[in-house]
Amino acid sequence: MPRSPMQLLDGLLDDGGMETAVHRFVLGGPFGAEPADTTAERLAHFADAGGLLVETSHSYAGGKAEVAVGDWLRKNPGALGVATKVGHDTTGGDIPLDRETVFEHVRSALENLGVDAIDVLLYHCDDPTRPVAELADTLMSLVAAGHVRRVGVSNWTAERLSQLAVELAERGPTPVASYQFSLAEPDPALLDGSLHADTAVLDVVRGHRLPLIGWSSQARGHFARTGPKAHHGKPDPYDTEDNRARRLRCRELAVEIGSLPETVALAWTLRHRGVWPSIGARTTAQIDNSLQARRLTLTEEQVRWLRDGR
Repeated sequence: MPRSPMQLLDGLLDDGGMETAVHRFVLGGPFGAEPADTTAERLAHFADAGGLLVETSHSYAGGKAEVAVGDWLRKNPGALGVATKVGHDTTGGDIPLDRETVFEHVRSALENLGVDAIDVLLYHCDDPTRPVAELADTLMSLVAAGHVRRVGVSNWTAERLSQLAVELAERGPTPVASYQFSLAEPDPALLDGSLHADTAVLDVVRGHRLPLIGWSSQARGHFARTGPKAHHGKPDPYDTEDNRARRLRCRELAVEIGSLPETVALAWTLRHRGVWPSIGARTTAQIDNSLQARRLTLTEEQVRWLRDGR
């Protein structure tokens, strides 16, 4: 009997393995800030192509993103799992992660999404004023209440992430981590407080065998462009000397193997076991270009050369 999308999702999150008909890509995008037909077309295309998980947040699009995803999920129950994040208000600002506030936002997210349980619930930020044990207790209370199936965090320091992994090790499924992760490493000063999966974070992820949702896995289109692109009027955090060199190497290899530079960059990301690249495709064609990365088998030498040039 075929396994359900959620059974497949749990299996991939647990061991980072692959299934022939599914893949590790996560679909993000401007849900709630685009026409509903565009959202529906993209979600359906992603699901038909073997996608398992759509990613959003309680704060995105001024609070409208979950509603937009939920409108499609109600018409297509069980077609995709959903990951959402709590911890920001609708302006993107951090909020206190006390138990009452978190539960209130999760109940609102459940209503917006029209689901009985959220497949992956992430803290969108940390609340350093609270002990990790308290924040872990809140997450496990959400699981016990049946509101969420898997839990995790985004943008925590490596030290706090490690503490959480230890706290949850004996209490339930392995937590999910969510950080920026791509071949292009951003200037951290330009990420507005969000965190890149640097060496310290990756050491924790690998040491505790945590699934990693790598957001901005395409570095906001860095590998498809020829120059920098401002983001919300701010400098491009990916426009660095190292990243420009990596883009040139992606182009060189793409010409050699008959692919696209951005697809090569995603293939590099997929070579990291347990990483789920989140793609912000705006069209079905962009989804297809991203999925082509599954068909590129990079050697260890190519993986190293793309990053370091040697």
